[in-house]
Amino acid sequence: MNIAILGSAFNPPTRGHLDAVKTVLNHENGYDRVLLIPAYQHAFAKSMIAYSHRVALTEAFVRDINDSRVHALSVEHLIAKDDVPVYTFDVLSYLHNNGYEKDNLSFVIGPDNKANWNKFYKADDITQRWDVLVVPENVPVRSTMVRNAVSNNQDIRGFVTPSVAAYLTTHSVYV
Repeated sequence: MNIAILGSAFNPPTRGHLDAVKTVLNHENGYDRVLLIPAYQHAFAKSMIAYSHRVALTEAFVRDINDSRVHALSVEHLIAKDDVPVYTFDVLSYLHNNGYEKDNLSFVIGPDNKANWNKFYKADDITQRWDVLVVPENVPVRSTMVRNAVSNNQDIRGFVTPSVAAYLTTHSVYV
């Protein structure tokens, strides 16, 4: 099975993430599944809302996508040790050793991460063991834009999917 792994802070998931997922689903490699994995402890020390909120946001996002090939998978909390970040290599290794050993795993990145690929922990090991799929940024909506709009009491519907907007409105996590 061809499985694409899209790891992100999902702080929150945006229409930019949605475009990346759609790109993967329509890719010539014919991905059978896309796993969206929210970061538990970000490798680049990004400030994030609680993991439980980001997991719930990712699950809401997947419901909005409404495609049986797309799944939210919260596993980084199972990998994390103390205050050590969970790296892409760790996630891919965990998946490879826990149910996905026979699958072809591809890690999905955008152009921003491609430009910084050399900063990824064990980048060479990742490219030797798994595929890396670079998707273009067709919809330039960043999570920062959503957080800023929420904190300024602005409309976010153009930035996120409906269930994500509803969650953010109900839970007030960025206020």
